[in-house]
Amino acid sequence: MNKKFILFLPLILLLSICLLLFVGLHKDPKQIASALIDKPVPEFYQANLLEPNQIVSPRDFPKKPFLLNVWGSWCGYCQQEHPLLMEISKEVPIVGIDYRDKPQNGIAMLERMGNPFILTIDDSRGEFAMQLGVDGAPETYVIDEHGMIRYRHSGYMDRETWLTEIKPKLDELTKK
Repeated sequence: MNKKFILFLPLILLLSICLLLFVGLHKDPKQIASALIDKPVPEFYQANLLEPNQIVSPRDFPKKPFLLNVWGSWCGYCQQEHPLLMEISKEVPIVGIDYRDKPQNGIAMLERMGNPFILTIDDSRGEFAMQLGVDGAPETYVIDEHGMIRYRHSGYMDRETWLTEIKPKLDELTKK
């Protein structure tokens, strides 16, 4: 009996792994909550994309609720959501993280499409994004006036997502 079980053990393990992978296919990766919700933005010291001699840290963040947007010039969805960010920036401060991008490409995109960011962090090596748990660009975080992460949206932000998911979270913070 033991020999038969040992012979079937690799098959049982393989079927178990296949079952786990199959279940994982039906999970929406955009629905994975960040482990940093209700925690402060991680400490970082990065160069300002537009002024490379200036080092930026969380102390430079706005002292009111704002958006933290992860983007890159190489990212098609980032370019698609950029006009919406330009509109939103008229009402809400946005801090940008230029993620895994050549600084000159990020600067060229902002010059070509406009700059919605009050501050743009050069994260060309992806170090800050890794601390945030970024799984790709674009990603948008709602940050409160104390630098606490209150919400994370992974993926492209269209007008409906802005109005139904992100703006209500921001509005809750500004009413307090």
